[in-house]
Amino acid sequence: SRDHADVKRSLTTIARLLGAPARAEQVWAAIEAETRAATARVPPAWRGRRVYFEVDPTPYAAGAGSFIGETLARLGLANALPAELGPFPKLNPEVVLRLQPDIVMAERTALAAMPARPGWTVLHALRDGRSCGFPGARYELLLRPGPRMGEAAGVIADCLVALGPRAPKAP
Repeated sequence: SRDHADVKRSLTTIARLLGAPARAEQVWAAIEAETRAATARVPPAWRGRRVYFEVDPTPYAAGAGSFIGETLARLGLANALPAELGPFPKLNPEVVLRLQPDIVMAERTALAAMPARPGWTVLHALRDGRSCGFPGARYELLLRPGPRMGEAAGVIADCLVALGPRAPKAP
């Protein structure tokens, strides 16, 4: 599944095949409710901030059209990547440096290694601690489209709450 619509279609198909078509709507309603609850927890100062969400350190990132990008948008965040790059683009590392995202999100170990990447010490988000390094199991939850997407939205909201109520000043 690349986006939320794909996830909903998959849930509907699986529920129909299992002979429980109403279950898909129940699961989707739960995802929506959890996502709304997560959105309500995001500190207002973080709304509209641009996020670089790394899905692999090569670097592959979650674009605006991906299910991760759609979740970020539902939380009131913006994707740092231009939409025309697609849902999960492989990037030249220099692109990330030019984008100067407000927040960097990645797997914890990959995030810890980012300052050692050539030139990445210039990323203000990394220098100023505006990053979310998710531990293995939590990170895997974020990367898997399915019935736990609402919980994944909550994991992102928890990180933003932990970063505090004050986002960086707009450029």
